[in-house]
Amino acid sequence: MRCEAWKPAVAAVVLVCGAMGVSGCGHGPKAIEPRGDERVTTMEADYREIRMWARTLAQRMLQSGVLNDYSEGSEPVRMVVSDIENKTNMSNFPEEMVLGRLRSTLTNSGKVRYVSTYGEGATDDMSKRTQDLPQDSDFENPEWVEERKFKVARLSLRTQFLYRAARSGRERQNTYEVRMFVTDTATGEVVWEDFSDPIGKKATRGIFGP
Repeated sequence: MRCEAWKPAVAAVVLVCGAMGVSGCGHGPKAIEPRGDERVTTMEADYREIRMWARTLAQRMLQSGVLNDYSEGSEPVRMVVSDIENKTNMSNFPEEMVLGRLRSTLTNSGKVRYVSTYGEGATDDMSKRTQDLPQDSDFENPEWVEERKFKVARLSLRTQFLYRAARSGRERQNTYEVRMFVTDTATGEVVWEDFSDPIGKKATRGIFGP
């Protein structure tokens, strides 16, 4: 009899959950395609836009021919990552998701070799640590360690993540884009510059909502 008494209450909970949807009762996590229709869309830059920025800017740099101008024969040009400025409203902007993909595309093209001993982002101090190892019998000391000659980048890549907000009545829009430019470190001249295609996010506030 006690179980029978609970049935109406259980049925009511089921109906409420159905009416409220996932926001009321929730669902466990499931795997989705992050570029597909089930992805979470926000008013900020999302995963799909980040991938698009990296792909587009890498292709434009490769197609511009500037990397060919600075390559020495068949050798790729050395490049270093310079300042990265986040001028968006996203305090935790995933910079490496853009720059990492761009670097990998340029490196795998055979036209660029990144220098990681200095710069802003994507640095690796293992080269310096290796060459600073004491003369210990536990370690090999090949000639290249004794030479202590690190490579200097000929080109420098600087990146700015930009943002603009607009409001009109109950409607609001965020627009994002990426600016990149490459500088000749020997002369200080900018030899390539481009912008990503902008992305816009628009939402309408509810009458009683924020």
